[in-house]
Amino acid sequence: MDFNQRWCIVLLSILFMPMNLVAQEKPQKNTVYNVNLKWELPTSIGLLGASYFGFREMDKYASYTEKDLYGLNPNDINAFDRPVVFYDPAGYDHGQQVSDMFLNICVASPLLLGLDSKARKDWAALATMFVTTHTVNNALYFTGVRSVRRARPLTYNTAYDISLRTGEARSNSFFSGHVSTSAASTFFAAKVLTDYHGIKGWKRLLVYTAAAIPPSLVGYYRMRAGKHFRTDVMVGLVVGAATGILVPELHRKKNSNSKFSLSPFYYNNYSGFALTYKM
Repeated sequence: MDFNQRWCIVLLSILFMPMNLVAQEKPQKNTVYNVNLKWELPTSIGLLGASYFGFREMDKYASYTEKDLYGLNPNDINAFDRPVVFYDPAGYDHGQQVSDMFLNICVASPLLLGLDSKARKDWAALATMFVTTHTVNNALYFTGVRSVRRARPLTYNTAYDISLRTGEARSNSFFSGHVSTSAASTFFAAKVLTDYHGIKGWKRLLVYTAAAIPPSLVGYYRMRAGKHFRTDVMVGLVVGAATGILVPELHRKKNSNSKFSLSPFYYNNYSGFALTYKM
C-alpha cells in the first residue's frame, strides 16, 4: 500500500474519537460486546500507528534488483496464476487507481453502522474493535510477507519497463494487503450488523455475500494492476474476512461456559492482545 492507504485506517480511527468521547460522557452498557476501552483502545491505536513503520520495512525487505529478474520464469508459476503475468501493462495504472478507490470505500464502510440506532449508541466499543481488527490484520499480513517472498506479476512481464519491475515492494505479492484490509472492514461491518439484529441463516449468508463483493473488486483490480496473483487475492480475502468476523466474535458477550476470549495485556512495558482458552 502507498502512504495514503497506510494511513487511511489511522485517520478513520481519529474521526471516530469525537464519537468515542461523546459516548463516554454518557456511559451506556453495551449488551452485545465486552470491550475494555481503558486498555484496548490506546493499545490498538498505538500498534496500528506503529504499523506504518512496519510497512516501510516490509517494502525494503521486498526489494528486487535487475539481477533478481534473471531468475524469474513465467513457466514456474502454477497454471491457475500464470495468466495474470501477461496482462497488458497499459492497464496497470488504471487498475491501481480503481483498486485504491474501492479500498477506501471498504475501509470507510463501517461508518454506515452510524445509521443503525442499535449500533450507534455503542460507537466507543465498535470503534475500538474496528481498530483492533486492523491491528490483527496487519500482524497477519506482516507474517505472510515475511514467510513467503513471492515476486509480483509485473516483475515477470517483459513488456513492462524494467525500471518499474525493480525497486522496493516487488516481492511481497503474497498475500494481498489491499484485499485483506478491505475484507476486514466490510466483514467487520457485516458481523456487527448481524449481531445487533440477530440475523441468522440465509439472511446472514446474504449479508456476508454482500460484504465480499467490494473486496473482491479490489482484488480484481489489484490483479489488473500487476500487483497480485489470483491466489494472493483469494488468501487476502479469507484472512481479512476471518479477522473481521472473529475479532467481534471474541469480544461478544457469552455465557459462563464460553471457552475463548480476546483481551489486551500490559506487563513490564510490553503490550498486545491475548487469545485465551478456558478449560
